[in-house]
Amino acid sequence: MRYTPGEDLLHKFSHLLLLVLLACSLCSVAPGYAADAPASALGLDNETPEAAPVARSPRPASKIAENVTVVTADDIARLNAHTLADVLQTIPGIQLDYLRTPTTFTFFGIQGTHNTTVLVLVDGVRQNDFQLDMAEPGLIPVQQIERIEIVKGAASAAWGSALGGVINIVTKSPDWERPSGGLLSGSIGRRATADSRLELSGAAGSIGYYLAGGNIRSDGLRPNNGTELNHASGKVVWRDSAGGVLTVGGAGYNNHHGMDEGTTGGWPVHDDASRSLASGSLKYTRPLAERLTLDLDGYALDRMGEADLNDRIAGENLPYRYTRVNESSRGAGARLSWGDSSRNLVAGAEFGHDRTKSEQIAPTSVLWFDRDWNRWAAYANGTLSIGRVTVLPGVRFDHTGIASDYTSVTLGATWQATGKTLLRAYGARGYGLPSPVQKHDLMHVSTLQAGFESEELPFLWIKGTYFFNRLRDIELVGPGTLSNQDRQGFEMEGRTAPWLGLSLTAGYTFTYARDADSGTRVKTANGQVVPSHLLKMGILYDEADLGVRGALTGSHVVWNAVEGDLSASRGMVWDLHLSWKVKPQAELSPVLFFSGRNLFSNVQTTDAELYVNTPRWFEGGVRWNF
Repeated sequence: MRYTPGEDLLHKFSHLLLLVLLACSLCSVAPGYAADAPASALGLDNETPEAAPVARSPRPASKIAENVTVVTADDIARLNAHTLADVLQTIPGIQLDYLRTPTTFTFFGIQGTHNTTVLVLVDGVRQNDFQLDMAEPGLIPVQQIERIEIVKGAASAAWGSALGGVINIVTKSPDWERPSGGLLSGSIGRRATADSRLELSGAAGSIGYYLAGGNIRSDGLRPNNGTELNHASGKVVWRDSAGGVLTVGGAGYNNHHGMDEGTTGGWPVHDDASRSLASGSLKYTRPLAERLTLDLDGYALDRMGEADLNDRIAGENLPYRYTRVNESSRGAGARLSWGDSSRNLVAGAEFGHDRTKSEQIAPTSVLWFDRDWNRWAAYANGTLSIGRVTVLPGVRFDHTGIASDYTSVTLGATWQATGKTLLRAYGARGYGLPSPVQKHDLMHVSTLQAGFESEELPFLWIKGTYFFNRLRDIELVGPGTLSNQDRQGFEMEGRTAPWLGLSLTAGYTFTYARDADSGTRVKTANGQVVPSHLLKMGILYDEADLGVRGALTGSHVVWNAVEGDLSASRGMVWDLHLSWKVKPQAELSPVLFFSGRNLFSNVQTTDAELYVNTPRWFEGGVRWNF
C-alpha cells in the first residue's frame, strides 16, 4: 500500500504508538511487583458471570465474543466525573471532539462511527432522540450509575438499531444491608461551576429503595456556555415470596445551556438550548422453574428540546429562529431465559409506540414533521459451550415502523486457548434508523471483529481487536447525503497490576476508512469524522492505608481531516483527579477531592470556531458517605 506524505507520517506515528504501548507492557513485567498480585484481578475472569449487554444474559468474560468494555461506579468516582461524557473521554476506541462546560453538548463516536448510530440505554430505556437518533452524554449525570457496559461494533441482533455499538447504563440498586444510608457531595470550580448531589438508599423487609438527585451549574467555561441541569432518579424494589422481583423506577432532568457562539463560514451565531426528559419504568423478574426465568418490562418516556438561534452582530444577539422538538415513547417487552452461563437461550419480544414532532415557533410557525409509528421485534440469542469452545448465535427481526423491516444476525465464538488466554471472533449484520427528516431507508452494517485477551505475561492484561465494518447508505450529518464506506482498523489495550499503589493503562485505536464507490480514503470533513489515530493513557494510584486515590488520564486524537477543515488536534488533553479520605479507617470520614482538567490547555475538536475545548480549569469538593 502506498501512502501520501501525510498518510505516511500518520502510518509511522501508529507504529510509534504501538512501540510505546509495548514499552509500557515490558515495563510492567519488571521485578518489584507484589508477589501475590492476582492476575485474575486485571480483567480476564473466566468464572464470574458479568451482566454483559451483548445478549441480555449474564456471561463471564470468557464467553463474550464482542469487544466489550465495562466501567464501574468505583471507576467513575475516581474520575470525579460529572456526566457520562467525562467517562467516555477515558475509554479506548471512543473519541469526543470537544469537552466544554459540563452538561453542554458533546459529539462522540465509537471506532469512528458517529454517535447517531450508537444506542444509549439507561436501565433499558432508550436515550437517543428520534430526530437525529442521537443521545447527549452530557445530560446523563453519573451519581446513580452502578456500571456502564460498552459494546464496540454492531449489536443489532440483541438491541435493534445499534449500527455503531451500545452504551448500556445500569443504575444502582437498594442497599439491602441497612434501613438507610447515602451520600452527600458538593464541588465548585472556575466560573462557579458546581456539582451538588444527594443519594439515599436502604431497605425495610422485602422493600428497598434508591434515590439520587442533584444540580450541576456553571457561568460557562466557554463563551455562551452557561448551564444549569437539575436531575433526579430513583427506584423502589419489592421481593415477593415466590422469588419474584418487582422494580418501579423513574428519572428526569431539566437543562438550560448555551451551545454555540462564534463565526463559522461567515455566519455569526449565538445559540441557547433547553432540554427536558421524564421517564418511568416497570420491571418484573420471576423464576418459573430451575434455570428458567421470566422478565416483563414496560416504560414511558417524554422528551422536549428547544433551540434559540441568533445572529450575533456587533455584539448583539438578533433573533433568527426558535425551534422545538417534542417526542414520546411507550413500550413493553417480555423475555424468557433458560440455562446457565455455559448453555442458555434467551428469547423475547418487544412492542413500542413512538411519536416525534419538530416545528419552528418563531419568527413564523412552520411544522416540519409530525410522525408516529408502531414497532415490534422478536429476538433469540444463545450460548453453547463445549469444552474450551463457546459458540454464540443470535437473530432478531425488527418491524421498524418508520422504515423497512430488517433481520439482524450475529455469530460469535470464543476459544479458551489456555487458562489465561482467550481468542474471540464474531460477525454480525445490523442496521441504524434514518432520521425522520430524511427520505431514505435504513442504514446498514456488516461487521467482522476478531481478537485476543491474555494475562500470560506476569502482572499484565492485554487485549487486541481487529475490526472491519462494511457501512452502506450511511447518513451524514449536515449535507444530508448518503455514503458507502469500508472502515477497518485495530485496537490495543493494556493494563498492569498495581505496584506500590501505581498501575498503568493504555489504549490505541487505528482506523482506515475507504469510500466503497470511489476507492479513495475517507477523511474527516463536514458531517463525518474519521479519526485515524486515537490514544488513551492513564496512571492510577491507590493507597488505602493513607486514604489517597488518584488518576492522571490522557486523550489524543488525530482527525485525518481534509485541508481547510475546522478540525484541530493540538496536543494531548490531560486531566488529573485526586481524592483523600481524611480518616481512612473511619467509615463516616469525609473525602476531599480535586480535579485539574485539560492541564496544558490543548485542543481536540472538529470545529475550532464553535466547539473549542475548555482551557485548563480546576475544581475541588467534598463527599461524605453516611
